[in-house]
Amino acid sequence: MPAIRHRTIEVEGLNVFVREAGDPGKPTIVLLPGYPSSTRAYVRLIDRLANDWHAVAVDYPGFGRSDPLPGSPTFDKLAELTGKTIDALGIGDYAVYMFDFGAPVGFRIALRHDQRVKAVITQNGNAYTDGLGPGVKPLSQWWADKKAGQAKIDQFVSLAGTQMQWQAGARDPEQVDPDHALADQMVLDLPGRADYMQALLWDYQNNPPHYPDWQAWLRARQPELLAVWGKNDPFFIPAGAKAYQTDVPSAEVILLDTGHYAIEEEADQIAACTSTAMRKAFA
Repeated sequence: MPAIRHRTIEVEGLNVFVREAGDPGKPTIVLLPGYPSSTRAYVRLIDRLANDWHAVAVDYPGFGRSDPLPGSPTFDKLAELTGKTIDALGIGDYAVYMFDFGAPVGFRIALRHDQRVKAVITQNGNAYTDGLGPGVKPLSQWWADKKAGQAKIDQFVSLAGTQMQWQAGARDPEQVDPDHALADQMVLDLPGRADYMQALLWDYQNNPPHYPDWQAWLRARQPELLAVWGKNDPFFIPAGAKAYQTDVPSAEVILLDTGHYAIEEEADQIAACTSTAMRKAFA
């Protein structure tokens, strides 16, 4: 198994942390993490992909080991910096693996990189209103009445909230590595970082208005598309996975008996179906 390489590159004056494994001469898959996690969440998947593919995972600004953006962060800014990171790494054509926050970041990048994106693997990465589940309700209530909803969002960025997200919908919570939540919380507890993450959670309400643009791109491009979903995820429900077939009829939808962080319980199956999608895209 190829070893994972860890490095930091400078992009627009910020230090951006990257995990990378596999032969750069092979087709590349770019892995975009979710909230509030870092590329650490992808280590098991990278290990399973790196024999056959060039796997690259990027910590967004303010996540993991990457510097935060100056000022108030937005998804537009995350996507701009992450897209420039992909360019700075010299990556040409690639497949994108989107999880959670990875969808709004990844689709923004896809609209810019367009033909370079040969495949979309979305693992509980939503692009349809059909996919918004009951777990998103505290956010929508906060968006409607910030003062009334603030207490639940404060809890969301606490250790209990981070642990809840990692275990949400898991078939067996004991299969979820508890160190993941602790590592994420160490970042959230840095000075100013909880406010930074809450600013992104506030900005998330600006993602659904972009859904029609992302769907139009899918219809026009018809990329190789795999929607592999933890079907018990309370945040992004299976209807969101099935909705991809509306715009990409050839999309493969796989629903797994697990939750939001599906890799924790289904790393082998997710790696296998991701590799299948990669072979089709780069045949």
